[in-house]
Amino acid sequence: MTDSGDATAVVVLVVEDETLIRLLANDMLSEAGYRVLEARDGQEALTILEVHADVRALFTDVTMPNLDGLSLAKIVSERWPQIGILLTSGLVAPSELPNGARFISKPYEPETVHGEIHTVMAEAANISKGAAAVALTSILHAGQMHGAGALAQPLPEPET
Repeated sequence: MTDSGDATAVVVLVVEDETLIRLLANDMLSEAGYRVLEARDGQEALTILEVHADVRALFTDVTMPNLDGLSLAKIVSERWPQIGILLTSGLVAPSELPNGARFISKPYEPETVHGEIHTVMAEAANISKGAAAVALTSILHAGQMHGAGALAQPLPEPET
């Protein structure tokens, strides 16, 4: 995992099992001002996402060992809808992408990667705003029954 150390830069997680391609993607994004984290496969990416709440975009290969990029993208889109997802492959594009995710073919140009990363982050921001609105409208009101069979109660104010 690489961390360039710029706390103000947008964080992108690059997931690629081929070391040279991962380093190339890291360089492309770092030179564009992004802070880059790296993972070798989908399983390692999930571990990184668990501890890095500041990741705004996922740039992942499709074909990888352990957990492939498409499965990773589906998990990320469900668990972290605020993260933009960009998939890539030297093979055929997946037939079905998660909501808001995009695909580019290998080999790719830096300008294409930068533009697509920007696009997926904007789309994820719109999706997560919509998800937040839905979540806020479904919050239980005091005295209303919830799924565990008890009454929802407001939390007491913390004592100071």
